[in-house]
Order: sequence, then C-alpha cells, then structure tokens
Amino acid sequence: MTRYSKGETSTAKMQERLAKSASLINKVINISAAVDSKSRIGSLDVLAGKRGVSFKTALSWSDEDLEVTSCSYNTSQEPYNIESSNQLKLVLAKYNELILAPPKQHTPPKITQRSQADEIVDLKSQCKYLKNALAEVYRAYKQLEERTDEQTRQDLRYQQVLKSHTKALNKAYLTLVKP
Repeated sequence: MTRYSKGETSTAKMQERLAKSASLINKVINISAAVDSKSRIGSLDVLAGKRGVSFKTALSWSDEDLEVTSCSYNTSQEPYNIESSNQLKLVLAKYNELILAPPKQHTPPKITQRSQADEIVDLKSQCKYLKNALAEVYRAYKQLEERTDEQTRQDLRYQQVLKSHTKALNKAYLTLVKP
C-alpha cells in the first residue's frame, strides 16, 4: 500500500514548491531593486550574453547571498507561479535595457602641440630603451649559442649559464625546458 493516495503531495514536495515560488519572487524583487537603483547584480551579469540576460538564464540563476535558487521553465509556468514569471519577464527587460545601454561617451581631451611634443619625446625614449633591451637579449643569445653545443644542452652547466643570463636581465623567472 502506498503512503499517499492519488492526488496527494508530500510535505517535502510542498515545501520545495513553496521555496521555488519564493525564490522566483526574490528574483523579481532583487532585479527590480537593481533597476531602481541603476546598479548591477554581479552573479547575474556573469550569465549575461550579447543580448543581455535571457528569461531561461534568469530562471537558472542562483545566488545564496540573495536567497535565489534555480528553477526550470516548467516550474515557472505552473499556475501558482505564472504571475511571478510574468513579472520577472518585465523586470528582466528593464534590467537588460540598463546593462545594454551604451556607456556615456567621454570626449577625449584636446591635444595641444606642446603635449604632442612631450608625447613624441616619451615615445622616442621608450623606443630607445626597447632597442637597447633587444640588443642585450640578442647579445646574450649569441653568447649562449657560442658556449653551448648539443652535448652541453643536457648538462647542468647549460642551466647555470641560463641562470646567469636571467640574473643579468633581471628576469629570474626563465627556466630551462627539457626536450
């Protein structure tokens, strides 16, 4: 004999149903609060695509801090959840408008001839520094190439030479990759 007769629902299932309904209402409340304050919800933004957050994505969204759990589309379309589901669709449309709105255009500051000249001087000094660094690396490579042959590559001396070069270049994070 079964524990429940036909049409009866266990208390655990009823509590689960109420929890999902409450979660659906919490989703509406949290998203509408974010729209009203023009803020964003980080855990929901992670799920957003190019066109914003879809309805099914919002249903699968869960966040323990906001007391929101995921539910299926079918659960949202149950007669006791249909009103909350429709409200979620409306609030989600407003939220998507908020997150997809183009950011305010920031006009770049006008560049004067003096600032252009300063920028040119900075770029030239950076180019000179990079050329010197490249020459140093090439010199170290050529020196390394002269010191090593096929038999020494398997030796520990090769690693010592590499370490000395990395110390010279202040790049101690280089290591030997064995074939």
